[in-house]
Amino acid sequence: MESTLNELGKSIARWTEQGELHTTAIAGLSRFRREEPTEPISSMYEPSICVVAQGAKRVILGDDTYVYDAQHYLITSVHLPTVVQIIDASRQKPYLGLRLALDLRKISKMMVDSNLPAPHTQQSSRGLATGEVTLHLLNAFIRLVDLLADEKDIPILAPTIEREIVYRLLVGDQGKRLRQIASAGSQSHQIA
Repeated sequence: MESTLNELGKSIARWTEQGELHTTAIAGLSRFRREEPTEPISSMYEPSICVVAQGAKRVILGDDTYVYDAQHYLITSVHLPTVVQIIDASRQKPYLGLRLALDLRKISKMMVDSNLPAPHTQQSSRGLATGEVTLHLLNAFIRLVDLLADEKDIPILAPTIEREIVYRLLVGDQGKRLRQIASAGSQSHQIA
């Protein structure tokens, strides 16, 4: 797992040498780099998954605090106003992260079209949570980022890799939450 995180970190670092936030040729994929901790700032999270290769970030939603790092991803299943802060970053070891926007319609379609295994359970019904990063999830993100080196492959391969990432989320420890929010007519979906 450590070597995979190092590989992902090197790839993000290579693409973010000139600045802090970079959108990419892959729709919905952003790369982040910060070389020092930040003050808490207001932010709006959209439905997405955030993965960190190096460093850590704190997100505050109401009275709840979530910290995600190289071992934990952050998943947001609805648009939420939050307070965010990079808490672990330095010039020698910058914060390096990715955010991939989630399309709830595509997730719903996958749920209908697929014979998905049952998800793991989770504790809370909030629209934001952290989950444990798996090797399969990291490998999918590495393949997605690697597509940026040869952009002609993006239209064909990116949707397949994004589908794999969604699958990993749906069967992972936050899968039940994501299924609930993506289900049309659910209470969470109506609130969103």
